[in-house]
Amino acid sequence: MTIDEAIRDLLNVSTDIQGVAVLGPEGDIAAAGPGAVAADLAATAGRLWEVAAERAAALGQESPLDHVVVQDANGAVAMLAARGRRIAAITGPRPAVGLLLFDLRTCLGDAFAEEEG
Repeated sequence: MTIDEAIRDLLNVSTDIQGVAVLGPEGDIAAAGPGAVAADLAATAGRLWEVAAERAAALGQESPLDHVVVQDANGAVAMLAARGRRIAAITGPRPAVGLLLFDLRTCLGDAFAEEEG
């Protein structure tokens, strides 16, 4: 399965997601969809992750950061790290956060399964 196919599957399964971006190991955009929402998300996702990681370190968190969720009444931004990559999604109001994180992890697994053998 390609990254684009994994993103299409994610968007079909997780109706809360309005945009998604997959970032490579260096923080570069590997894939994004749909449209301008994902492009904006991809442009700021790296900085959000950096700030969250800095805050976690300042609080003495010993294990590496694996996800970040920022939520308000209008929706959420969720990011997840797995397999040396990150995926970020923006949602509408009141997403099921646990399910959202599961879907993001599954998307990364599907997108890079062939590379990892």
